[in-house]
Amino acid sequence: MADGITRGTTPSIPVTVPMDLTGYTCYLSIGKKPRFPYFTADNSQMVAEYGETSTLTFTLTQEQTLACKAGKALVQLRIIDGDAALASTMAEVEIFDVVEDGVITDEY
Repeated sequence: MADGITRGTTPSIPVTVPMDLTGYTCYLSIGKKPRFPYFTADNSQMVAEYGETSTLTFTLTQEQTLACKAGKALVQLRIIDGDAALASTMAEVEIFDVVEDGVITDEY
């Protein structure tokens, strides 16, 4: 899991899972406290390498990271395939602030 995320950026968050996740639906949630996520990213924001160990890389949007408040937050991966649903333990992640808030655009 990530050590830190800066608001207003588009970070790639790699998650390594010691099992083959081929066919699983995956959800990465970040929030201030349990059951109150700032956002949840799913397979549509993920690139995966499957095998005995699977590596999932979630790329977040500026809007998602701007939804976070600076400070400590929790991150958790949940996966499901049919009736089999699993969750990782929650890990702490630091959310860093930016000087200029809001979405920036590439105009030049």
